[in-house]
Amino acid sequence: MSAPTNNLVRVFTEDELKARKTDVVDKLTRRFGSLERALEREEDWDYDEDEATLFSEYHAVTFLLSD
Repeated sequence: MSAPTNNLVRVFTEDELKARKTDVVDKLTRRFGSLERALEREEDWDYDEDEATLFSEYHAVTFLLSD
């Protein structure tokens, strides 16, 4: 039997966050042509669930990396 994981906290290094941001930006760029176009599309509220997940992760990682 494994221990419950609902009380665990995952700590990310700055390098891990930067790598994840790069990955998410690459995915958004492939999907929309550029990060700027992706963010414009987000403002239109015209995106699917997968894109919503990418937008959410982009903003979360950007926030965590901000000074």
